[in-house]
Amino acid sequence: MIDYIEKIRKLDIVNKEGQTVPFILNREQERFLKEASGRDIILKSRQIGFSSLILAMFTIDFLLVKNSRAVCISHDGDSAMKLLDRVKFFIESAKLKGLGIKLKYNSRQEMFNSDKNSSFYIGKAGSKSFGRGDTLTNLHLSELAWYEDPERLFASVLQAVVPSGRAFIETTANGMNYMKNFWDKSEAGETGFKTHFFDNSFYSKDFLEQKKKELGDKFPQEYPKTAMEAFLSSGRPFFDKESLKVYLQETIDPINEYKGHYDLHI
Repeated sequence: MIDYIEKIRKLDIVNKEGQTVPFILNREQERFLKEASGRDIILKSRQIGFSSLILAMFTIDFLLVKNSRAVCISHDGDSAMKLLDRVKFFIESAKLKGLGIKLKYNSRQEMFNSDKNSSFYIGKAGSKSFGRGDTLTNLHLSELAWYEDPERLFASVLQAVVPSGRAFIETTANGMNYMKNFWDKSEAGETGFKTHFFDNSFYSKDFLEQKKKELGDKFPQEYPKTAMEAFLSSGRPFFDKESLKVYLQETIDPINEYKGHYDLHI
């Protein structure tokens, strides 16, 4: 069993101040590692660091675990390139600290570690098809709520993950779309995925006040307090977002509200 907290400390990362520092997990990242099931959805405020955490975990496997097969998919090409650059930075930091690595090939989308027979692929949604015949041990779907055709891709790529493998979805909300439906089904225990919501309490009060000034009405979308606020305040709904929040707060469940007050006879 790999101690990811300890192993990740040996990698370097560029912090928000632009400095290269050891990758020491923050409290939210540690919390996720302790609570993760191996089939997990992370709904989150911005820039808490879950993409970096998942990429670092997969990088550790790529470097140390035989026959590791990692795939990370992002919502667009630019984001995918940034994720791959982050992985390559992790690997270079490991090399500088004495870890010998033999990369058979090292392209803008894929790397292969000859010593461990392991591979790491990063691409954008729709750039490669996965399915029957593929074997993945690690899958990361970054910003799934923003994919053009998430249902089709998700259905195919998930089938490539071996039973003992891991599948992580991490995303900000994007309105009442496929991601919202999948989140609700997961909370109801219908998908096999465990839900994790990380709100804006990660940030300081001063930081959040500044972001409110900068973002205005967009603030709840980027730094939500609840999962429902994340979904309601994002996307492009037909009805006014504030009105939807009020209606939701005032809505009651008529069956539970009046349960016990009368009996139904058929």
